[in-house]
Amino acid sequence: MRYPKYKLLILFLFSVLSCKGQPEYAFLPQNLKIDLTPFLFRNYTPLELATLSNSDYNQNQSGLITGSKLSRYLSNWSANKPNYVFGNLIVFQIQSSGSSGRFVFFDGKQTYAYPVTNLNDLLTDTRDDGVLSVDGIVGKGKKVSDFFAIYGIDPAIDYVVFAQDTSNLSNLSSSTFAYYALLYWGFPKERLAVLNGSIADLTASNTLFTTPTYNYANSNRAGLTKTLLRDHTSIQLTIGDLIHSIKNGNSNLEEVDPVPVEGYYLIDGRPNAAFTGTINSTAAGSKYTNCTTKTNASFVSNSCVTTYEGRVKSATNLVPTDLYDGTSFQFKSYSQLVTYLSNTGYIDQKLIYLYGEEGIRTSVVWFVLHQILGKPTRFYEAGWKQFGALGLRSPSSGSSPSAITQPASYWRTDISALADFITANADTNVPNYQLDFTRQFTKSSNKIRSEDKLFLRGSSTSGGTSAGGGAPSGGGGNACGG
Repeated sequence: MRYPKYKLLILFLFSVLSCKGQPEYAFLPQNLKIDLTPFLFRNYTPLELATLSNSDYNQNQSGLITGSKLSRYLSNWSANKPNYVFGNLIVFQIQSSGSSGRFVFFDGKQTYAYPVTNLNDLLTDTRDDGVLSVDGIVGKGKKVSDFFAIYGIDPAIDYVVFAQDTSNLSNLSSSTFAYYALLYWGFPKERLAVLNGSIADLTASNTLFTTPTYNYANSNRAGLTKTLLRDHTSIQLTIGDLIHSIKNGNSNLEEVDPVPVEGYYLIDGRPNAAFTGTINSTAAGSKYTNCTTKTNASFVSNSCVTTYEGRVKSATNLVPTDLYDGTSFQFKSYSQLVTYLSNTGYIDQKLIYLYGEEGIRTSVVWFVLHQILGKPTRFYEAGWKQFGALGLRSPSSGSSPSAITQPASYWRTDISALADFITANADTNVPNYQLDFTRQFTKSSNKIRSEDKLFLRGSSTSGGTSAGGGAPSGGGGNACGG
């Protein structure tokens, strides 16, 4: 059914006027007789989604928060919560291995806490961008909606904190990636937080009140990201966007974003040895047992190495271990983080393109750049796992061919125009991720973002279709704020 423009305008104005002074969720057109989603959706830019921390982390109400802030929230949520929050406080206590034996105290009415051992599994998928699938990418819309349902989260009103149980890099990385995943799916940054420090350490310092026992409670409600009318997918960088920018916009790729008018700045968030190509960055030890024939298969973490080592052309290095304390796994001071970024030569206002080994580990660097320092940042989650896999090699007798077998493939990356310090890995350690001919000459790597845009707008129930384009852009807007 088609509606005259004046009727849509009247409905929109009515919604605007009725939302005055109301919480965010009151603006959602749930009671209207027509679907206004296509008209009200807003595409947010990376700059709009950035969070600039206070130099004193104790003053932050979201983003990076301290133990004293979380303790204040938990002590009396209704009185101490930020004035823009109308729902519950949900704390995820991340236990990647072992347990501290201490649990955040919550009331089960307005505050809830959940010890979680498999957060990465709950929020990631192996996803195909149209070129080469990679594991550990932010999950599809259905998976994230299921996450909200499992833990009773309404993304329109609730406030979520991700916290390390004990202090280690795995827990910290899971926290920052979970923050990224929810932000990507439209969760407002003002209601997301990462705790600086672990539950165990903050308990020991008498900053947090915890108990040795845990009693499960759930609010038994949930919402959908699509009802937020927010599209945050601009923060994800595709390999097509990256190659197109490196080539100064002179590529024949399709569904790519234009080169930023303000310029871009490419940051490699891997350890220095990986950045310089002196060690492989995609496998640990001798875990090469899965290096078998896998035509068009996914690149799986810690099973095989990439075709070659090196770095993306003209990237600079921001070493992740410089950004946090190696014992407490708290982030360094704001002034120190500013200095580390400045030392890379970053020119303010430029759009940052960030990549690392892969998404979860590199999310720590992303969080510093985008959610502490407030710099507009796009995140190439597939990282070196994908970029370094797309090389052409001539295997020795009996070895498998590489992912790229056509020298003129649009996705071949081991060329001087796209990579520096190119060093081939041994054939026996490189899997056969041979792409079929069609994939080697497809022109788009935008399949993931296209799927997710459709899901957000209600055009897909599973996030499994691949139609549509979608360069990120601003404009539009939620009249009740966003």
